[in-house]
Amino acid sequence: MAREILTLNDIRKINSSGEALKMPPDATVPTGSDKYIDRLFKYIPAEIVAGYIFVLGIMTRFTDPVKIRTLHWILFLVFCLITPLYLRRIQKVRKLQQHIISLASFIVWVFALGGPFAQYNWYDPLYGEILLPVFTLIAAIWEAE
Repeated sequence: MAREILTLNDIRKINSSGEALKMPPDATVPTGSDKYIDRLFKYIPAEIVAGYIFVLGIMTRFTDPVKIRTLHWILFLVFCLITPLYLRRIQKVRKLQQHIISLASFIVWVFALGGPFAQYNWYDPLYGEILLPVFTLIAAIWEAE
């Protein structure tokens, strides 16, 4: 399954431009747009979230609170930069809307995990526990053009 969201407009473009004829013989020509469940999975940059969680686990070795706070923010910003690069270069996602939704999805996941936000008095894990499923379910309604 390709990572880029397919809409009815995309299918029309493929069929009208003759792109389907240029595809390798063993390639499958898309016949329909992505359904809700497909968009649900495609918008979440699971590989990026997994990488972030892995590095977050390594950071538990640090004990200096100032170093921890700084590294949390650096880690968060680095993974925010990696997300669109990974989607563009590795997954071949060209749609700006999908990049924005996927980046927002990563940020919501970090917020739900605590990340750098957990170091502040205003943060309550309950916020992330509510925001994560609500955002994920609502975001998948959108069809990135």
